[in-house]
Amino acid sequence: MSRSVTGPIIALFAFLLLAGCAGTWKTQPIESYKPKEQVPPSSTCQTCHPRQYETWKGTNHADMERMAKIPVKELHECGACHGDLAPHAANPQARPASIAKMSKTEQNTICGKCHYSQELFGSRAINPHSRHALFAGVAFEGEAKQIGCLDCHSGHNGKSAMLVRIKAHICFECHNTAMVTMGVFQPFNYLSNGYMCQACHTVHGGSASERWGRMAVGFCVVCHFVGVSL
Repeated sequence: MSRSVTGPIIALFAFLLLAGCAGTWKTQPIESYKPKEQVPPSSTCQTCHPRQYETWKGTNHADMERMAKIPVKELHECGACHGDLAPHAANPQARPASIAKMSKTEQNTICGKCHYSQELFGSRAINPHSRHALFAGVAFEGEAKQIGCLDCHSGHNGKSAMLVRIKAHICFECHNTAMVTMGVFQPFNYLSNGYMCQACHTVHGGSASERWGRMAVGFCVVCHFVGVSL
């Protein structure tokens, strides 16, 4: 690719990415989610839930430096996601509500109280109005399906283990016909690590310009121009 061509492509790519950050949405202030009751420290949970505690300790949610951006200290503990922990700590038989049994909207609200906030996460905030955030017609067949954060993400694990499966396989749960197009157009990337869905498609929302930017420019440039393998 000649230099006369690469310059405009880089400029267009940068413009579309920057434009993609311009979308805004209203969210409830993080301070409004401060629990009314006292939240026991996470170390209290370690006694009875050692495995969950140890996996949680390996996540960003247990990283004091990363969590410093969350102004409500009670949301730094297990009580950020699990309710009614004070009665449960006093009496283990008083079990808190099971997150797994909640509706998808309730599950998403637990994550969204922090992760929907552009004030906290800027351009990395999850758009609550995107297809993958609440109710969505996400299948190629056009069937409406509601999905939740926990359909793709583990509640306690961090890093690569934060995903319940490799990236492409998560997408195939709904976008099953993409298995054919992925196999035809991106067999190497699919067989090696399955990253290509996210290279071209936004997962957590973003503006229309960001989505089109990825499709129009990222489709080729992300892999071939930059010279890296996803």
